[in-house]
Amino acid sequence: MLDKPKVSRDDVRLRAPRVPRTRRARGPVAPQEELGVRTLITRARGSLLSSLDTELERYGVTGAQFEVLKNLFRNTTETGASLCRALHYDTGSMSRMVGRLEEKGLVRRARDARDRRVVLLRLTAAGQRLLPRIRPAARRVLRRHLAGFMPEEIDSLKGYLGRLIANGRRQDAQAPDESPGRPHGCAR
Repeated sequence: MLDKPKVSRDDVRLRAPRVPRTRRARGPVAPQEELGVRTLITRARGSLLSSLDTELERYGVTGAQFEVLKNLFRNTTETGASLCRALHYDTGSMSRMVGRLEEKGLVRRARDARDRRVVLLRLTAAGQRLLPRIRPAARRVLRRHLAGFMPEEIDSLKGYLGRLIANGRRQDAQAPDESPGRPHGCAR
């Protein structure tokens, strides 16, 4: 006799009636597909970043690099570790990305005067000039992804995502320091 496989909460899928493969709708996500919330969020993020990469290609930066530039613009004292935590990248990936932005003349590294062990990241003048030019591209990408949404649907989506983030923060605050969900190599 075969045991039924155990199903974790992460494996729970949105159930829809089965439709023969030939009748499935073509497009980004067919409603008949059995996709979990995590998969849908991951695909939505991937779709946004991919579209942003395409929009930003003419400026010589990627969507991920835009996120780094945007964070550096908002916070005058950032380190690689703080960016790693904010953007959920491992330290090796972040170091390579900052290196590429530095080669492009958009970011510079500087030692903290109070603690020489700390390396601060700053936007260069070129980075500060570029950011306002590329922000409209990010807005265009988001508008295209939200096409057909009613304003109240957008408000609901923002509310749901905000609750999801708040729940995660509460869970992280209660979890031990070495939680398995923390990106590898990211210092707290």
